[in-house]
Amino acid sequence: MSKLAKELDGLFNRILILAEHQNELLLGHCQSDLALTNTQEHILMLLSHERLTNSDLAKRLQLSQAAVTKAVKAMIKQNLLETIKDESDARISYYSLTEAARAVALEHDQHHQSTLSVYDEILDNFSDADKEVIAAFISKLEEEFNH
Repeated sequence: MSKLAKELDGLFNRILILAEHQNELLLGHCQSDLALTNTQEHILMLLSHERLTNSDLAKRLQLSQAAVTKAVKAMIKQNLLETIKDESDARISYYSLTEAARAVALEHDQHHQSTLSVYDEILDNFSDADKEVIAAFISKLEEEFNH
């Protein structure tokens, strides 16, 4: 095993530890005083852009519907979400943010943007040719993970 392969293995293991039980990995910390999981904050961010059903959220987050239901129920109890019935089909329920949730959703969205900015700053240290190699490496790695 090459030194670089060992470094990659160590990096991925550290990332797994950081991201354990989270839907995503963001750099830094959210400032909300609410006791929300990263997944709950991500749900709020998604709902700040559009109304979604439990099934929609599960697909977007690549989680089970049961996991989404658990996260959503806790946020409904905290008055962060409300349920809205579809006007044309009462069997369909959408989730919507309450006013109290909007600031948390905005902060999470900004946290995403900050994380992407850090990635861009790191990538700015590389030439366009280097970036092409990095992109090719990421693509090959994704292929391996998707087998």
